[in-house]
Amino acid sequence: MEDLEKYQEYEKTRSKTRLPETVKPCLMSLIGKKQKLGGEEAFVLACELHRVGKQAKRIEQILDSLYISQSKVTSIVRSLEKTDYKYDCPALEDRGLCLFDKRENCRWWRKSPDKNKKGWEEKDFYRYHWQKRLRRTEECLYRALRSIETRRGWQPGTRLFVSWDELYEQSRISRDTIGEKLKVLRRVGLIKYKPGDHRIKGSKGRASQVTRTIPIPRPSKS
Repeated sequence: MEDLEKYQEYEKTRSKTRLPETVKPCLMSLIGKKQKLGGEEAFVLACELHRVGKQAKRIEQILDSLYISQSKVTSIVRSLEKTDYKYDCPALEDRGLCLFDKRENCRWWRKSPDKNKKGWEEKDFYRYHWQKRLRRTEECLYRALRSIETRRGWQPGTRLFVSWDELYEQSRISRDTIGEKLKVLRRVGLIKYKPGDHRIKGSKGRASQVTRTIPIPRPSKS
């Protein structure tokens, strides 16, 4: 189904259920299916309805319309009364509920607060298990780039002009390996990297250009 059709279905279902525009499209699609949901799907949907301010009675009505047993509905609603559960986009992606190939294609994601998006994107490094695919030195160097962004007060993914002295100071990996490790991070898609010039006596040289790829990409399957 094309993205436009997905949004048309979203608006159609939202209009029927009179739910606010703040409901995530992926979870609205669970209502549109009009079929019995699994236990986890039902709970995630209930959490979303609770997040947008729906009362217990209305949540029960919607879950009942999806052929969920009364005992299960009662259990879910009671859980919501005890704890405020929330499922962000990465958690929904992990459960296979996202409607889009990339979350950036989702209008809800694009409209969400930048503060939340930054937090989600940084966690993608661990969600995608990059720390298991990289050597320790490569991970340290990647962390150093993020640290330099923070120290300079710049946005994630800002182009950095950095010297190897600065990279060494932040990462503590050997200067002799910094260039090779930057090439590795570039090859796997985590950064864009343009080497600088070696400093020649009487010249300042030219700093390397390094840009972290944001959003952090998934590792390739190869």
